[in-house]
Amino acid sequence: MSNKRVVLVTGGTGFAGSHLIEELKTISNLEIHATNYGELPVYAQDLLPKERFHQVDLTDFDATAELVKSLIPDEIYHLAAFASTGDSFENASRVMQNNLTLQINLLHAMRQHCSQAKLLSIGSADAYGESLSKEEIPIDESHPFRPVNPYAVSKVSQELLARAYARSYGLQIILARPFNHLGPRQTTAFAIPSFAAQLVKIERGEQAVVEVGNLSAIRDFSDVRDVVKAYTILMEKGKVGEAYNIGSGVGLTVKSVLDQMIELIQAEVSIKHDAGKDRPLDIPVVIANNRKIKQLGWQPKYSLSDTLTQVINYWRAQ
Repeated sequence: MSNKRVVLVTGGTGFAGSHLIEELKTISNLEIHATNYGELPVYAQDLLPKERFHQVDLTDFDATAELVKSLIPDEIYHLAAFASTGDSFENASRVMQNNLTLQINLLHAMRQHCSQAKLLSIGSADAYGESLSKEEIPIDESHPFRPVNPYAVSKVSQELLARAYARSYGLQIILARPFNHLGPRQTTAFAIPSFAAQLVKIERGEQAVVEVGNLSAIRDFSDVRDVVKAYTILMEKGKVGEAYNIGSGVGLTVKSVLDQMIELIQAEVSIKHDAGKDRPLDIPVVIANNRKIKQLGWQPKYSLSDTLTQVINYWRAQ
C-alpha cells in the first residue's frame, strides 16, 4: 500500500494549474492527479502520465463525487474556474453558474468522501474590486469585497461557499487570493499575453500595430512560478480558515509593462487604442500587501524582465 500523499489539482491543464503540477513534481512523496475539461493540450503529455488526468465536468455532481471517492485525496488544489474577467459581462450567466456549481460540487464531494483532506481554494484579487481611499492601498486581506464584474462576483461567492462549508462541517480549507500573474500558456483573453502574441506577429511582419485597451491602470504582476510556489507553501504552512494575498507588492502601469515587452521585439512597434478592449469599469490601482504570505517564508524569485522574456519566447514558439 502506497504511503504517498494523494494530491488532486482541479483545472490541472490550465495556465496556473499546469505550472502548479510542475512545482508539485519537485516535491517528493506525492501522487499527483489532475482534472481536465475537454481534450488534453499537447504540453500535458510532459506533465503527468495520461492515466493521472481525469476528464471530468466538475459541474456534474455525480462525476465529481465519483472522482473524489475513487482518489480520496489528501490535498486538493482547486483552480478550475471560468477565468476571463474581460469576457465575464458577455458570459455572466455562464461564469456564475459554472464557478458556483463546481465549487459546491467539490465541497459537497469532499464532505462526503474525504472530509479530513486539506483544500486550497483559489480565489482572486478581483474580489476586492474598488479601493475607496489611498489608505486601502496596498490591499491587505481585511479589504472589503467590492467586486465590479461577474467574474469577481463569482470568486467572492466561491470563497463564501468555502467558508460556509468549513464553518458548518469543519473542513480544512485555506483561501488564496492571487493578484495578476504571468507566464507561458496564458491565453490572449488576458492583456499581457495578448500584447505578446501581437508583438510577435509584428516581429514576423504579419501585423502592423499592437491594439490595446486601457494602459494607465496600475497592477501588481507576479511570475506564475512564484504564485504556484506560494500555493504549495500555503498547503504546507497556511492556517486553516485564513485568506492570503499572493502578489509582488509592486504596482506598475500596464503601459510600462508593454514598453518593456516592446524592447524585447526586433521591430518598430506602433500602438493603437481599441475601445472595444476597454472594460465598463477598470479599477485604477491594484497592489497587494503581501506581508502575510511572506511571514510563511514565501519570497518572489523571478524578475518581471525574466517573466516577460519567457512570455515573448513562448509566443515565438507557437
